Amino acid sequence: MYVRNLKLRNIHKLEELSLDSQVFNTEALMLVLHHKSFPDGVTRVFKYMDMQEIPDVMEKKEFTVKKLNELKEYLAIRNLVIPDTLVYVDDELVGFALPLIPNHQNIDKLLQDDDVSFEQKLSYVKQMGDVIQKVQDVHLDDFRFQFGDLNEYNFILNHKGTVKAIDLDSSYLGIGEPQEMIYYLLRNTSIRTLPEKYPVSIRFNLIPNDNTDLFCYHMILLKVLAKEDFSCLPMQVHYDYLDYIKKFGLPSELIESLENLYSKKENYNPKDAILGIPLHHEEKLDYKTFEKEYYHK
Repeated sequence: MYVRNLKLRNIHKLEELSLDSQVFNTEALMLVLHHKSFPDGVTRVFKYMDMQEIPDVMEKKEFTVKKLNELKEYLAIRNLVIPDTLVYVDDELVGFALPLIPNHQNIDKLLQDDDVSFEQKLSYVKQMGDVIQKVQDVHLDDFRFQFGDLNEYNFILNHKGTVKAIDLDSSYLGIGEPQEMIYYLLRNTSIRTLPEKYPVSIRFNLIPNDNTDLFCYHMILLKVLAKEDFSCLPMQVHYDYLDYIKKFGLPSELIESLENLYSKKENYNPKDAILGIPLHHEEKLDYKTFEKEYYHK
């Protein structure tokens, strides 16, 4: 792990990383630390947070970054882009740096691109499920890593077509109060009826676990299938949609995993069933088609 001490005047000279317009929340100014300043010759992306983060949040992020760099089980997962550099200004931690993935593409942009085939989008979602499974397959006695506020913005595609997870300094390691979930988990009220499966803290924030991570993953999948954000919809609409799509030959294990989301059963990863989705029913799976055919018969 590296440590970089910078002067404030030098930060203002750094190049800003160009981001796609779809990247809506990075928590920080994204800057470039060129390879010449690192012994391994790899350019880093520097998340400059400065005073944007309150001290206890920065402490949690620092703990997360240091812990992930200590554990070989997570370092061995090559799909995780783990921050490996602490950046200080005047002895104050102002951010973290992680290896820059050259010529990468943001998965959220690809999933919204009409020029990307349905088949390719499903392949990306399947790869995301592979990454989640690798993380959940790590079992340590006194430590558990959760993505937390998981969404498609947490993934990129490198130049070799491999999906990688980013923004890991915001992950949850079971220490302290979890952050407020601003994406799929905040928008959904139905999961609050299952506190034994989706537990809440004393401040009523959802506590990330395998079930919450997999709930978010299913929401990403549903958005690709239906072109609709199901986390904002009532539970009954969720089940109506599942009832509707059963006739199109989707794998039974995929339907079952979606049905489990609002039951007391543990969520499981449907990644291996995704590539069994019939491609010729893409239009029938669309939410607008579902509304028209299911509710307006």
